[in-house]
Amino acid sequence: MPRASSIFTTETSAIMKNILYSIIIIYQKIIAPLLHQLLGIKDVCRSTPSCSVYTKNSISQYGIGKGVALSLRHVLNCQPFFSI
Repeated sequence: MPRASSIFTTETSAIMKNILYSIIIIYQKIIAPLLHQLLGIKDVCRSTPSCSVYTKNSISQYGIGKGVALSLRHVLNCQPFFSI
């Protein structure tokens, strides 16, 4: 059985990063403005940098696994009900 670290090649990792970056850009350019318009709120984000910017930065700095985990924690802390 192959080791977990050998399952993803550098090329696969780069493709996955590009897919995640594309999803984030679609969210920033299309989905977020629609949500702002539908909710009637000018600025929905409570943190700086925004969650999408934080996600892009953490993926580029720490890699896909740790970057997504840190981003998930950031998003959960951003909402008003509780923090972790």
